[in-house]
Amino acid sequence: MSLQPKQVNFTEYWREISNTLSCIITCGKVDRRIWSDRFSDVYELCVASPEPLHNELYDGIRSFLENHVTVIIEDIKQSGDENLISAYHKHWERYSKGSQYINSLCSYLNQQFIKKNKRTNAEYSYGDISLLEPHPNYLEIGELAYDVWKKLLITPLQKGLVEAVLDEIHRDRIHTGSLNHSVVHSVINSLVSVDEQSRPNSQLVLYKSVFESSFLRTTGEYYKQKASDYISKLTCCEYLEKSIQLLNEEDLRSRKFLHPSSYQEVKAEMEKRISSDHVEMLHAECADLIEKESFKDLKNMYTLLMPIKATYPLCHCLENHIKKIGLEMVESFTQENIHQQFVEAMLQLHKKYSTMVKETFSNDQHFIAVLDKACAAVINHKSPNQRFCKSPELLVKYSDSLLRKSTKALSETDIDEKLNASITVFKYLADKDIYQGVYQRMLCKRLIYKSSASMDAEEAMINRLKQTCGYEFTNKLHRMFTDINISADLTNKFVDYCKDKTPLDHSFSILVLQAGAWPISSQKIPRFQLPSELEGSVQAFEKFYETRFNGRKLSWVHGYSTGELKLSYLGKPYYVTLGLFQMAILLQFNEGDRFSSSELKDRTKLEDKEWNRHITPLLDSKMLVVVCLIFNPPSLFHFLLYKLD
Repeated sequence: MSLQPKQVNFTEYWREISNTLSCIITCGKVDRRIWSDRFSDVYELCVASPEPLHNELYDGIRSFLENHVTVIIEDIKQSGDENLISAYHKHWERYSKGSQYINSLCSYLNQQFIKKNKRTNAEYSYGDISLLEPHPNYLEIGELAYDVWKKLLITPLQKGLVEAVLDEIHRDRIHTGSLNHSVVHSVINSLVSVDEQSRPNSQLVLYKSVFESSFLRTTGEYYKQKASDYISKLTCCEYLEKSIQLLNEEDLRSRKFLHPSSYQEVKAEMEKRISSDHVEMLHAECADLIEKESFKDLKNMYTLLMPIKATYPLCHCLENHIKKIGLEMVESFTQENIHQQFVEAMLQLHKKYSTMVKETFSNDQHFIAVLDKACAAVINHKSPNQRFCKSPELLVKYSDSLLRKSTKALSETDIDEKLNASITVFKYLADKDIYQGVYQRMLCKRLIYKSSASMDAEEAMINRLKQTCGYEFTNKLHRMFTDINISADLTNKFVDYCKDKTPLDHSFSILVLQAGAWPISSQKIPRFQLPSELEGSVQAFEKFYETRFNGRKLSWVHGYSTGELKLSYLGKPYYVTLGLFQMAILLQFNEGDRFSSSELKDRTKLEDKEWNRHITPLLDSKMLVVVCLIFNPPSLFHFLLYKLD
């Protein structure tokens, strides 16, 4: 083939081209040699001398397509209304494929002539031409073929074609359809293809105006009637279940037949007819479903109400229900181990309805907020005769029971899980400052009296509080831990110091606590005379501490001190651990068998309040017995130990 322009006879060339086009448009077999020859013919017409014949070629192809489509429409009409869709589908599948082959055959015409003369996308988007105006004179051959199909076939047949398609979809809804789904989809998709090919940026005007609007109208009418029938015959729970089934079926149907741009439109129409039109009826059933805790029906209710943003009554009923159940739990508590009952009941409440929110309401943020609000209301509830909410104190006691040494055989894993779960309740506390104060006092006792079951568990609990409320909330608690660690090191150094100076005749350990970190007030230290047996140890430590920390002042808090006494007046020694004030009272009996209360008070310098608080346990345990009751002079006390069998 020569690429040089030459004079050609258009009539002769067109006769060969039109014959080949007739074969191609019907998807007939075309020999490779013939295809190459026709491709060359198109080229030679486009570069013919003295004038290119591309206009004549373009007009000839357009006339050919128009004549062919005219024949097709007559054939479709003759097939009858009952076979309209099948006939349309058969011709469309062949025509659409054949037109693309013709487009490839005429690629040189498209590139060198049509693209230089056709309107640009910018002209369509920003020019004065409306999308509804006729197309410009020049379209690429593939676009031209679709444009001819639209004007000469779809436009005259669109009413009957759309009605036939809608009728087939209706038959599919009532499960009496006879056509293959792919046939219906092909007919609908032809409208989309024509839109996309015949006009850039068309926004599927043909598909939406010709088919989608009618489809949405008939869909709304069908489901409006369907919903009314269900309401008149079914219970609310049955209506919910049937409605979900209809929504799922129609969604699947949309994906079988429609363009993706219609999915949301169909869904919105369904929701309007099934949910919005009957929202008052649905809202009226919310309270009963919540009361029965019918999770399956509630999930169906949520599925219908959520898309139309009508879940508020459901949220409101759930909040009231959780509050009611929670307060009933609180009122059922007995006085024994009330702190354990409280925390475990609140965790049970939260777990139950958290699962409900997750599985029934898909963790919807509105329902999570409702759960939080209801749990906070229950946990911070106080009866009318209470000045303060007891929840912070109960939660601290629960933690204390887990962290304190006890005879209950709980593994470290169990303790850690329970403490971690208690943070869930802590997050809902309104008075976290009260919790902080009570927790600090109980931690103080556990650390001072060495009653913690595990220091690792103590530290882990403080870290949980820190993660929840920040560093400032747990600052003092961390400082308390630091003091305990420093004091252990300080005691060891003091023991070494005494070995070099004057060894002590008894063991002695000390806790040096920062005044601002511990819940101990130096202003309320009771008056007390240290026993002579301990004065040497205290003085030695003060000298040692002054050498290490010059300028610091020590304030002795003897009320928190404990001591161990060895009782050796019986056949074998016994050891008793008790508070320093009580130990000071008993040590007086090293100097005599009997003392009056005034003598003991004078020797210990204890005030009446502290005296009564510490002498009573000694009398109750029979370690001291009253020999006689004389108001003046005061009564005498005798030291007595239980006999051990």
